[in-house]
Order: sequence, then structure tokens, then C-alpha cells
Amino acid sequence: MDRITISLVEFINKAKKVVNPKDTVGLVWLYILGSVTWLIILGTAAMNLRTYLTYDANSPSVGPIYYTMLTIHGWSAMLGLVPDAALGIIIFSMYKSGLSVVHRRLITAMFWISNLALAFALFGGPDTAWYMYPPLAIEDNAVFQAFRLYHGAMMGAAYLALALNSACASIAALVLVIDAYLTKPKDKKINIFAAYGVAFSLVIAITLPALTAAELWYTAAIWFPSLVKVNPLLWVILFWFYGHPVVYYVPFPLFGALYYYIPIYAKRPLFSEKWARWNIFLLAIGSMLIWVHHLQTFPLPVDLRAWITVSTLLLASGSGLTVLNLGLTILTSKGYDYKDPLGLTFLIALIGFIIGGVQALPQPINLINGVVHNTYYIVGHFHLIIWTLILVGFTGVFLDLLKVSNPNLNFSQKARKLMVAGLIVWTVPFVTIGYLMSIAGYLGLLRRVIAYPPMFTPYMDGMSFLAEIGIPGLVITIATGIAEYIKTATPSTTQVSTFPPSSFTLSLNGKDMVKEVK
Repeated sequence: MDRITISLVEFINKAKKVVNPKDTVGLVWLYILGSVTWLIILGTAAMNLRTYLTYDANSPSVGPIYYTMLTIHGWSAMLGLVPDAALGIIIFSMYKSGLSVVHRRLITAMFWISNLALAFALFGGPDTAWYMYPPLAIEDNAVFQAFRLYHGAMMGAAYLALALNSACASIAALVLVIDAYLTKPKDKKINIFAAYGVAFSLVIAITLPALTAAELWYTAAIWFPSLVKVNPLLWVILFWFYGHPVVYYVPFPLFGALYYYIPIYAKRPLFSEKWARWNIFLLAIGSMLIWVHHLQTFPLPVDLRAWITVSTLLLASGSGLTVLNLGLTILTSKGYDYKDPLGLTFLIALIGFIIGGVQALPQPINLINGVVHNTYYIVGHFHLIIWTLILVGFTGVFLDLLKVSNPNLNFSQKARKLMVAGLIVWTVPFVTIGYLMSIAGYLGLLRRVIAYPPMFTPYMDGMSFLAEIGIPGLVITIATGIAEYIKTATPSTTQVSTFPPSSFTLSLNGKDMVKEVK
């Protein structure tokens, strides 16, 4: 009984440290665990909606359930996972460069308010997809209901909760930029990981308030319908000023991670750090200027359509420069260590970004976009990025977080093989799903519809079957890393060292040299 009591007390004490972190690494854990929670929720919703897509005996009554699951999937991803993962990675990048979070309590409060507010909105059974387009998103009648459970004033409260969700995330992002400035040594340049993290924390702080404004507008329109009206076009402009950059909230900080980790496992310096740092300006500014390409099906002027194509391809050139820089780093090395789980995660993330990004290149071209805009081709493209660059790259950051939190951790040979196998088991099926989606979209399969021609049934069945095979892969990798972490944990490892144990960068004669710490 005493043993059980002691274990319970230890568990409670550790839980308190997670709920209310005491240092920068503790904040990383808080945001990473928040991300994993939303990943589980959105994944569960995805498998549910795929069940409805593949069940032969569906009735019309299944439609509302399907669209609610689709919205839960989208909101959990874009309003939960994305900001939590982005901020977690950004805080970790700051730590890896010797920066720290000064306003720890404020960042912690923003996390809890943001996530609990989103949970409140989701409990209302939203039915609008993550876009929340008017007027259906504020409808509350027998024909269409924006929420299955929240009606009248409660529907306005749900949008107010969403406004709190986005406002708190944007405040947290801005505070991280301030803290990075406050803790940066005057005579030292921050590493490339933190440079990308802080830059795109600023992008989050600038663009996310547009979503907050749109959500507050909905709240006012629902609570004061005689005084406030929603203009659909202005609302769409506000939404997409946020809605395009949000797709980069996680990938661009992960670009910094790729620039940081790939040279370590290539055992040579980054091919051109100058390219990498100048590229920040192109990616950060460009990501906020090309949102109008999401409105290609609107009756846009010809000159604006020309801007869409040119500006999108300019942003793509920044991504291409990243691929070139990292590719040359790997190709000019004496051998990349892909047998190390961390090395493999970032290699998969890079390759996944390439194969998913190539599919995006035709999309800004006006004649092509009109054909693929509302099809599974688009779904295939962005899910390839999500399943490889975002989720596998996120996994790599998580594995290094385990090492940082436990300096005694050194993955055993058996664990390394198991984690590498898990990464392959995840990647191969999900890359195949991405291409199945794209092919089906090219053939005419529309997205966001539950009723589709029978010719697409084999594609849908294949997607669901492969997902069932692939999901255990990532679970194996993460669970093995956690098991190794627990196995090697000792009381002496409860204090986190000032400098990360995995690697650091020295500047010798003006040239960055990557050193590994054994």
C-alpha cells in the first residue's frame, strides 16, 4: 500500500510539472503533449469519417454525422494540432540555441485557455468544415445547423471560444518573439533552427489575429443580428489572410529543424547557411502575400490571376532553394546516417516535402486550378506534406526532446532498428494513400462529399486499408522512444542541462562546423 501511495504521489508531482512547467523544456513538453492529444482526436475522427465513406449500406441520416466528423477532424488539426505543434517546435528551437522563455506563466496560461476554448467549441458538434464559410457557418434552422448541439446564444459563445483559441495562440507567438530578443546574447548569432522558429513565430503573431477578428465578427452577428451583418467576401478575405499562412505554421519551423539536424547526420556543415538565412525573408513574406490563390474559383480579374501564378511560384522557389541546399548537403557528404532514427526522420521529412510539394506546382496555373481545385488531388497534395514533413519531422523533434530531457538516454541497437522499421511502416502506406488520393482527384473524385460514383470505391477502400496498416508504424516509433526514455531515467536526470546533449554548432574561423557530443 505504501508503494502505491508513493507512486501516486510521484505521478501527481510529475503531472503538476507538465500542467504548470517550471522551465523552457517543460513548456516544450506541454505543447508537444497538447499536439499529440489533438493528433489522437483528429485521427480518430478521420478513421470514423472514412468508415462512413466506405460503408455500402449508408443511409441519408449518416450525412450529418459524416460532416461533423469531418469538421472535428479539420478543427482539431488546424486549430489544435497546428498551433500547438508549431509553438512547441519554436520553443524547442529557442532552447537549442541557448534562448529561453521569460514569460513562462503567460505562455502556459495561453496554452490552457486556447486548448480548453477549442474543446468547448468542439463539444457543440460543429458541422461547417474548418473553413467556416458564411452564411452556412452561422445558420441555425431546420435545414442546416452550424452546430448540432449549440443553438442561439450558445452558438455565439462557441465562436467566442474559437476567438479565444486563436487570440491566445497569437499572443503566445508574439511573446516568444519578445523572449527570444530578451534572451539572445548580444555577441552571438542564434542557430539556424531558432532563426526559422522565431521568424515564423512572428508570422503566426501577424496572421492569426485575422482569424480572431473573423470569429469575433460571427459572435457579434449571432448575438446582435439587428446591428451586425456578415459580409461574405470580407469574411473570406480575413479568413484566407490567415488560412494560407497557417499551412506553413509547422512546415517552416521544421525547415529550420532540417537545416539544423541534416548536417549533423550528413557529418558536414550545411552547404550554404547564407542561402538558408536569406531564404527566411522570402518564405516569411511570401507566405503572407499569396493567400488569394485560394479564391481561384471566384470571378477574379485577369491581372489578379496573373499575380496568383507568379507570386505562388516565387514562394515555391524558396522551398526549392531549401531542397537544393539540403540536397547538396547530403550529396556532398561522405555518407548520410539514415540508420539512426533521428537521421531517418529528417530524411523522410525532406523527401516527403519534395514529393508532396511537386504536386503543388501546377495548382497556381489558372487553367489547371479550375480542374483540380475541389478534388481529391488537393487532398492528396496536402496530406502528403502532413504525413511526411509535418508528422515525421515532428517525431524527429520529439525524439530529440527525449534526449534533451534525459541526458542518459542513448537508444539501444534493438530500439533503433524498431524505430526505423516503424518509420518505414508508417511512411510507405501513407505515401501510397497520398498518391491514391491524387489519382482519384485527377479522375474527378470531389472532396468533402460522402456520395461519390462507384468507380471510386476501390480507391476509398484502398485508402482506408493502407491507413490501418500505416498507423501502428508511427505508434511503434514513438512508443519505443518513450520506453527507452523511461528505462534509462534516473533521479539525476530530473534537472535539464543548460546545453542540449545531442549536438551543437561551433564557429571556427567564420565557418560553422557541426560537432557531436558523445
